[in-house]
Amino acid sequence: MEPLNQLINYDKELLLFLHSKGSTTWDGFWIFVTNPLYWIPLFFILFYVGYKVYGLKTAAIISLFTALSAAFSLITVNFIKNNVQRLRPINDISINTNVRVLIEATDFSFVSGHSTVSFTIAFLSFFVLRKHYKFAFFIFLFPLLFAYSRLYLAAHYPLDILFGMFLGFSIALFFYKILNKFFLKN
Repeated sequence: MEPLNQLINYDKELLLFLHSKGSTTWDGFWIFVTNPLYWIPLFFILFYVGYKVYGLKTAAIISLFTALSAAFSLITVNFIKNNVQRLRPINDISINTNVRVLIEATDFSFVSGHSTVSFTIAFLSFFVLRKHYKFAFFIFLFPLLFAYSRLYLAAHYPLDILFGMFLGFSIALFFYKILNKFFLKN
């Protein structure tokens, strides 16, 4: 149990270090970035790019798989959060006096839903588009900004983000394999 406690302490220290680099100048920007509604235009761009490569029918199927993978990610995240029940940094009395509270959240921290869902969408989009666009890797700017916003706002610990990334990758790979096998002509 001691190695786990040590890892948790390192996780808290890293969050405090990263969070301490913030300033009131950037607070509004990161609060904006963390809101999923502001990322909706990106999904229309992804649909359009998929349409240009695969046509309307396949782009619609890709969009459906993307939505299903995002929904599956959310369900998985909520299952994990409700079983692990790790407090968010802003709600954890062992460190919350050392962070600036910029948002409120009452649910649990591990694993990050923002990280998991955004990396699921990014990895799935990357898998689908990488053969057709050499700059498809730019899609990862979206989840990286999204995930960092959660650290900046002390809504998650770094391990919450990291595990969300790995979970998102795994879910995206699963959905991509089905999508590729039955619908994509690669």
